[in-house]
Amino acid sequence: MCFAEPQIAPFTPALLRSVVRARAGACAWLLAWMSWLLSILPLPATTSNASPQLTLTLQADYLALESSPAPGDVLMLELSDDLQTWRERAQTFGRIHPYPEERVHRFARFAQFYRLQYRLRLPSDDWVNQLDPKLPDLFKPGSGSGLSRVSSIKWTLMLADPGRVYFQDSLRYPFHIQFARARLPGYASMSVLDFNAQSLFPTSAQKMVLGSLFRAPDPLVREVGIEVTGNEAFPVERIADLLLAVRRRTALPDGWRWFYMPSTEQREAAEVYKALLTARGIEISSLGRWASENTCYSPGWALGRLVYLPASKLQSAIDAGDLRLGDVLVTDHIPAELPLLAGVIALEPATPNSHVALLARSTLTPFAYANGAGLQAEILSLKGREVLLVVDDTQGSCQISLKDTTGLLTEERRKQILDSKQSSLEVVPKARRGSYFVTVDDLTPADVRHVGGKAAHFGFLRRSLPVDSPHPVQAITFDLWDEFMEQPHAGTTLKEHIASMLSQYNYPPDVQSLRTQLAAIRSVIERQTFFTPAQEAAVVSALQSAGLQGGRIRFRSSTNVEDGDTFNGAGLYDSFSGCLEDDLDADVSGPSRCNPAESSERGVVRAIRKVYASFYNDNAVVERLRYRVDESKVGMAILVHFSVPDEEEMANGVATCVWDRSGPQRTATARIVSQMGAESVANPDVRIRPEIVRAGFRGTEVTDISLEVEDVSTLVPEGQLVMQWQADYEELISQMNAVAKAYEAYYPQKLRYELDFEFKKLKPGRVGLKQVRPVPTPTPVPVPIIP
Repeated sequence: MCFAEPQIAPFTPALLRSVVRARAGACAWLLAWMSWLLSILPLPATTSNASPQLTLTLQADYLALESSPAPGDVLMLELSDDLQTWRERAQTFGRIHPYPEERVHRFARFAQFYRLQYRLRLPSDDWVNQLDPKLPDLFKPGSGSGLSRVSSIKWTLMLADPGRVYFQDSLRYPFHIQFARARLPGYASMSVLDFNAQSLFPTSAQKMVLGSLFRAPDPLVREVGIEVTGNEAFPVERIADLLLAVRRRTALPDGWRWFYMPSTEQREAAEVYKALLTARGIEISSLGRWASENTCYSPGWALGRLVYLPASKLQSAIDAGDLRLGDVLVTDHIPAELPLLAGVIALEPATPNSHVALLARSTLTPFAYANGAGLQAEILSLKGREVLLVVDDTQGSCQISLKDTTGLLTEERRKQILDSKQSSLEVVPKARRGSYFVTVDDLTPADVRHVGGKAAHFGFLRRSLPVDSPHPVQAITFDLWDEFMEQPHAGTTLKEHIASMLSQYNYPPDVQSLRTQLAAIRSVIERQTFFTPAQEAAVVSALQSAGLQGGRIRFRSSTNVEDGDTFNGAGLYDSFSGCLEDDLDADVSGPSRCNPAESSERGVVRAIRKVYASFYNDNAVVERLRYRVDESKVGMAILVHFSVPDEEEMANGVATCVWDRSGPQRTATARIVSQMGAESVANPDVRIRPEIVRAGFRGTEVTDISLEVEDVSTLVPEGQLVMQWQADYEELISQMNAVAKAYEAYYPQKLRYELDFEFKKLKPGRVGLKQVRPVPTPTPVPVPIIP
């Protein structure tokens, strides 16, 4: 390395445009008085490439530095105020694209000097300060299909030096903290808690900001997305500054576009302050823009008025009568609970196997995600029109078609079409068992009349997986429900009082009026009813005898109008937890003995009443009205086992699997939808994307398993999956298959069937099933012909 005395030169544009060249064994200097100096100081023995050239462009507020290509080299841009002390400003691979630097000394009496050094790239070089999204270096590649093909890279920005962004090798360092410990000064031994405190919260203790940059999976799509990671929402002005800082350090070629893709914690603020972000040149989007095709959650057809509403306004629209049960809804995000409408089209990907999707499938309600700006524009152009919606997945892909039928149908023909979709619901009437509690291990579908569908099918789990399913477990029969409903209330029985309140309603009901009545009924059950001392004593005794004490107990709804062969009923009824010790202590005040964080008691009697009240949930009653269910034949039983604390859940999910025994060899195909921790998949947060894995296997025993990641969770670090790959997924499939064999033994005549499972992975790492039920396969109704 050599130095030369700098010569003071007058500042001229010609001088500023000069290109400094230096080759091995030579040095050259350029000094602009009160402006900028650039110098290349080569390391002669470290590369065989020709020395790179460095050019500069002076702008009003910044200087852009750029080098010629140096393939295979690491380039290091350094800065000095005195030619003695140098500090690194940037490191990158192969080339420095226009790299903006602020004019710190714009009006100072001092020069600012830059030099460029370069050497061969080594295997230990695993980060850059300027990212070229066209190159695969450092990106974690996507895998599988769909959105799981999105490649990504993590970035870190130190608040003390916001002009420098670190893009890390995200295969070598899947987590931000791994990179920080290995490469950032002062972080080698930092704990996870301290690291999180310095990075994930917008407080005075924050020292750095973390994020990811995503690249579109289709190489023909020249787009990237930037995400900021945080456990709380950041001020939107700070978000804008961070995004622009990362954008400045991303060398996007001409024609490339970039978007802000808010994480779950930042999404709400991004939408609220969308105009502010737009004014700063920031466009909001999501990974959904790169979904390559439509997704069918439930095939079928519907005739109705097309209504567009954002998810945030659905409930108010239902209350006001602006969204009716016979409408075809178009919305952005699918909420965890939705009334069964004529049809649903989502403009953002929804969660497969959610309760909304399962309920739609059991009723042949068309439900799909429409991908692509063109298709979405076509759909929205039909707002307020009567349409025939058809969702079809029989040709190997999801096809969505809409026909404007406004003015084409007579009232008689319209009624004929709608009546063709009406179907009956087969209900097994409830019956007395002769006891309030029964053990679940020996239950079969024949016991639906005593304990409802959920508890009756739970017997398959207990016999097939005695270790890997919840235990001990009991079922509360319809006997307790019937006696509870016979208690006196308002001059008659509770049952008759409720019947009189609902007698005025038929399908389709006045939804707002019905909701008011149902809220009053639930309030009566939760606050104005009682169990007799004998009933309470029987409940306590049964729980103690079963070993269900010393922790929170889960009371899960189990009716005889769900989990059947003709109707799923997913998500219509609720489950609650209770603490037996709260009922047994000498006081009625809190906190709860099972959870000190609960300020009031949470007894088991209270939990049972709340489950009973959910029998009159809004959507549940609407569906019973739709199918003209005789209320005297149905009721609420309860499945009872220990509750799992959220902190013990490592993962949870829903899996559906189709078995086919009609051919020479038994085959199965499954879709596994899972999420980290206790974040629900069955009733998902619309802002969070789950993981989706497809599986296939054949034979009576699990052999030749094929696993494919279709989509990745937004809650797991890049490069990771929700559960251990592939062992946990294979274990889950093995458990599902064990239950399926028991199901086949009970139903030998069923050659093709589908089961829906709910599962959890608990600490220290055990996978287990917590629910099984059949997925109804209703006979499709032919699509009507409308000229």
